[in-house]
Amino acid sequence: MKEYIIHGTSDENLTDILKSGYIEANVRKKKQGLLLEEQQVNQIFTQLLYSNLPDENIQYPHWFQCCIILDKKILKDYPFYATHIGGFKEKFSDVFLKKIEISNEIYVKSKGNLKKYPNLKLLKENIVKRMSRESDTTSFIHSHEILFNKRIPLKKYCKLILYRDSGGDMKTFVNPLNISIIHYKFPEKFIGYGLNNFIRLIEKILCRE
Repeated sequence: MKEYIIHGTSDENLTDILKSGYIEANVRKKKQGLLLEEQQVNQIFTQLLYSNLPDENIQYPHWFQCCIILDKKILKDYPFYATHIGGFKEKFSDVFLKKIEISNEIYVKSKGNLKKYPNLKLLKENIVKRMSRESDTTSFIHSHEILFNKRIPLKKYCKLILYRDSGGDMKTFVNPLNISIIHYKFPEKFIGYGLNNFIRLIEKILCRE
């Protein structure tokens, strides 16, 4: 199974993203539930998704109602850094300045323009450690974040969008780029679905496209 970069968002944000064609590197106040109301961090929060992690069968695949699946090649094209959840720097540039002492909270960083996909061994080791230590349904979500500071064009990097169907009328979105938006009825809060099953679903849909 392959690796993907995933970005979770809300209905409201997805509408804006589809309209503009970009995931923007600015967090709108009150729309990003994991940040304090007064924080305005000009960074895009994502995660690396891959298979066979500890207790993967009980893990949450992603946050919120919508999951934007991105091609991993973005990691060789764009500057990024990875840290544990909540360990982000208020200024993205601080991570790359030599005069700023970066603690071991930063697992890996890249200035972009790489010729090949970066080695994420250290990041994966920390993900496994965190998940093995906590061993609960949110340990994957808590284990890491990958942060970008440039807006991400859907046309270039978006593989598909998964929308969690909670029943009732199917929500429709204005979708000028004709990005694949798949409505899928997941278990409540995804408990019992598992990361491997989530990846299999992604690959099954992509094979049909």
